[in-house]
Amino acid sequence: MRNIMKNKHSLLAVVLGALLAGCASDAQVQTELAPPTNAEVCCTEFSQFPYAQLNDKEDIKFDVDLASPVGTFSQGNSHFAAFRFSERSGDVTVTVSSLMIDDSVFAPEVLLLDNQFKVVETFKLADFQILPSDAFTRTRYIERFTTNAEQTPYFVIYTPADQLGKQVTVDHPAKVRAKEFGEVMPMVTDPVYTHRLGGRVEVQVETLKLRPFRAIDPVKPAEVAPAPVVEKAIQAQPESQKFYLSAIEQAVAKGDIPKALSLLDEAKALNIPGAQEAFVKAVNSKK
Repeated sequence: MRNIMKNKHSLLAVVLGALLAGCASDAQVQTELAPPTNAEVCCTEFSQFPYAQLNDKEDIKFDVDLASPVGTFSQGNSHFAAFRFSERSGDVTVTVSSLMIDDSVFAPEVLLLDNQFKVVETFKLADFQILPSDAFTRTRYIERFTTNAEQTPYFVIYTPADQLGKQVTVDHPAKVRAKEFGEVMPMVTDPVYTHRLGGRVEVQVETLKLRPFRAIDPVKPAEVAPAPVVEKAIQAQPESQKFYLSAIEQAVAKGDIPKALSLLDEAKALNIPGAQEAFVKAVNSKK
């Protein structure tokens, strides 16, 4: 009897232990799939994001993981990757892929931003298609779009917080091939992938049209006209006026007209008032 009771107690302990372990496991998963905290946020404005510069043509593979920067989005906090198109690019085609590896995948969304870092267009997870794996590629979320790099020079890849922990079931590759070739459907289990905080992402960029640049003539400085030379009027002293008027009259009276004209020119240069009148009067009085 004691052995029976002992066995029952042991069995109960095992069951309770398993239940507790299961609860602990669930709690760990929930913690892992919680979005990043506000304390981890590096940037609350898109203008503050670190943007990686792209070339005219790109084919890059990278991981969004716990070391990636965290930003604040309308759907919550998320690790992200941000990019800036080449200044040479006009119209571009962009392909964004998120690979399904093991049992996890990064559920991507893409924001296109203008020069003022305002959201111009959003590609939701629902816009992404699921591309089954083949001999060369893994199963993935994939979206291809065309945009103008001059009007939307920036784009950001992130995952909405409400997608974390959700699962997606995709057809087993054997089923895909059977459907493609019309074969008997195999008895296989479809893989299930959980939306995680990060994952492997691929980005391809192809420039369809280069951005036109026009050479602009440098602005020439306005020509500055030289300041007009202002001759200062010479103020004749009263003594000088008397001298020249008297000298002109005496020269005319003596018949020395050349001397009188020379004195008249000097008087005019010195702004002697009445010199011309004195000369004319002297000449008329001599007749």
